[in-house]
Amino acid sequence: MKNFQGPSRRFASLLGLLLACGALVVRAQAGAKPAAGSDDVVKLDEFKVTGKIDSYYQSASSMASKLPMDLKELASSLSILNSSAITDRNAVILTDVVAYVVGATASQNSVNGFSFRGFPNTGSYTQNIQFDGLQGATLKKGGSSAANVDSLEFLKGPNGVLYGQMNPGGLLNIVTKNPKEIHETSVRVTVGTFAGKFNGFADKMVETVSFDTTGPVGSGKHLFYRLVVDTGHSPNSRPGNWNNALSIYPALTYKWSKETQLSLKFEVSEDFRRQDDGVIPIFTNGVAFGPTATYFTAPLNTVYNDAKDKATDRGSAAALKFQTTLGTDWTLRLQGRSVWHLDVVRELTVNNANTFNPTATFARPTSTLRRQYNYVKNGHRYNFVDANIFRTFTTGKIKQIVLLGIGGGGEFFGNARLAFGPNQTVPQAIALVNPLLDQVADYPSPAVGVTNQVTWQGAFGQYISDQIKIGDALNLSLGYRHDRQRVHGLNTLNPALTTFATELKANTKQLGAVYAITPAISAYGSWSQSIKPQTNIAYDINGNSSFPPETGEQYEGGIKFSNAARSVNVTLAAYEISRTNVVVASGTNFTNSVGSAQVGQAISRLDGKQTSKGVEFEVQWQLVPNLQLQAGYAHSKAIIAASTRNPASVGLDLANAPRDSGNFWTRYNFVTGELKGVGVGSGLVYIGKAWAGDPTTTVYYNLPGWARMDSSVYYKWNRYNVALNVQNLLDRRYISSAQSALTLNVGEQRKFTLSISMRL
Repeated sequence: MKNFQGPSRRFASLLGLLLACGALVVRAQAGAKPAAGSDDVVKLDEFKVTGKIDSYYQSASSMASKLPMDLKELASSLSILNSSAITDRNAVILTDVVAYVVGATASQNSVNGFSFRGFPNTGSYTQNIQFDGLQGATLKKGGSSAANVDSLEFLKGPNGVLYGQMNPGGLLNIVTKNPKEIHETSVRVTVGTFAGKFNGFADKMVETVSFDTTGPVGSGKHLFYRLVVDTGHSPNSRPGNWNNALSIYPALTYKWSKETQLSLKFEVSEDFRRQDDGVIPIFTNGVAFGPTATYFTAPLNTVYNDAKDKATDRGSAAALKFQTTLGTDWTLRLQGRSVWHLDVVRELTVNNANTFNPTATFARPTSTLRRQYNYVKNGHRYNFVDANIFRTFTTGKIKQIVLLGIGGGGEFFGNARLAFGPNQTVPQAIALVNPLLDQVADYPSPAVGVTNQVTWQGAFGQYISDQIKIGDALNLSLGYRHDRQRVHGLNTLNPALTTFATELKANTKQLGAVYAITPAISAYGSWSQSIKPQTNIAYDINGNSSFPPETGEQYEGGIKFSNAARSVNVTLAAYEISRTNVVVASGTNFTNSVGSAQVGQAISRLDGKQTSKGVEFEVQWQLVPNLQLQAGYAHSKAIIAASTRNPASVGLDLANAPRDSGNFWTRYNFVTGELKGVGVGSGLVYIGKAWAGDPTTTVYYNLPGWARMDSSVYYKWNRYNVALNVQNLLDRRYISSAQSALTLNVGEQRKFTLSISMRL
């Protein structure tokens, strides 16, 4: 345990501090007097044991149309994990629950490290991650805390009309917690450990604490606050891994009236961790492409990074949201989000084909690793706003809600490569199996491959949508957007050769229809588009960066069922998404300056078209108040559909896009007898066989499918909620995904997490 005394001391100190703050808040709340003339008295609820479970189903959302709408009336697929579903999985970071979203597949542990419907969301930018409707993550490579999350909304497919630039697979909207009008204060403590094949029980500890307080400021009835603090030590099960994080979320809301209010939300977050590039596939027959490629890995507890290899994330954000009515007809909404972010990685990386010795594009049993020195600082600045106004019009049996809006802003991305080499010398190379680490005290000097790529991206769009309800059965949705986007940048160390600029003007459209066959069953169909400029730090083999913008288009249809009590909810969807002008990494880097590209920069290539076709099934069923389940299944085929430069790749699957995936979760609470107040939960996650690498290169190989079982036990006593979660109950050993063409992510070992929530 000695290796974790430092984090444990910090954890104990922070826990004591937050409990002291909580005691002060409770005293302040207890001593607060009701406003003059008010009969309201703030008091804590009396304890009552109940077997009822809060429903996992959320019947309405504003994400798909930017208007509050019933999910049955939406002509699209929208999956929601509400606060009850997130809490029952005992999530510490958001990646803990992504596997329980139908159609989403995790590929990395970063905030955008997942795919929607076969299309990845990873990259230099995070267009597909929204925070209360606007983009801009404070942490990019670290896992975002779940402490300030009210719900997660996964809107599938391209939705560029309302949200502008995006990847076509879908959007994740993180709905954060709002101030409440009544006093509430709670503390949640989690303690976890691993007990798998490579970890003895309590060899490595997970320790987190979160504090959440909200209510009116003073005795007034207009100003309300919320403060969420989350901190702790959350390593994964990999040997030597550590991860320390802290997030603070203050928020204020001022309500002039029911119709007019202003909210301000802030965030300060940081994440410090040991860098881990995963494990390496070692090919045994000289072939690393296709179904005949055979490979093995070193034992799954093998680490190739030195202890000094570290990564940090820091970020802060400020968000504003204002809403009011104009007269009695129009509702005006204005929101903005500004983010500052910096992440730093300094390591001896194995995530590069040039590291194998003798030089090869992939590892062989006789290879050793001449790890490459990599020192990168990525800085982001996001400043985005969105303003819209809507009104309801009624003409006979036709009811319309017309929404007019403008949105846009700017993003700065600074990619400073302070080193992209050299490789270690041959005598310093490490073995692929049983590597001997930490033999070199300092990183190599001088560094090579130094660049400082800066990119500015500006966007401005105007949009209109019309939600039309005809009678009681038919709902139509129409939308149109015009965008103007400009991207420019340069390598400041070589501006004469690296300056670039691109500008696009684009129109995106969408339409949909929902028809209520019966009060319980509705059928829907939709068509939607998206567009996204390239990251523009990508270079083709000739050193050019003028790739055309990427576009997306989707056709979707399905059936939705909800009974009158909303205790049974089913969605069946079929879709086809086309993605054109796709830039993909070739897996190699420039060894000489070519065109505008410098030594060490990645070589990319353009593929003509990718498609994803599939079906998805989701069900939420609360049979009785003390028993409910969620389940889902997805079958998809995400492939390269056309490629002028790589015609042999047509028909091959995209990386990290399994054909089949599914999940199941159920919870039961005992309502009588000695076990009254006890609940049990059980879950299953399945990810089918997928591919790793790039079908347009020489490294492209199978990843076996895997399944994981999770389990939970809950107990509510007085003001305490206690939960024990076991992730990967059977301790299955598996590769969860491909981090890159040459490195693989290892699935977590069996993990126990005990959480205690206390309402103060």
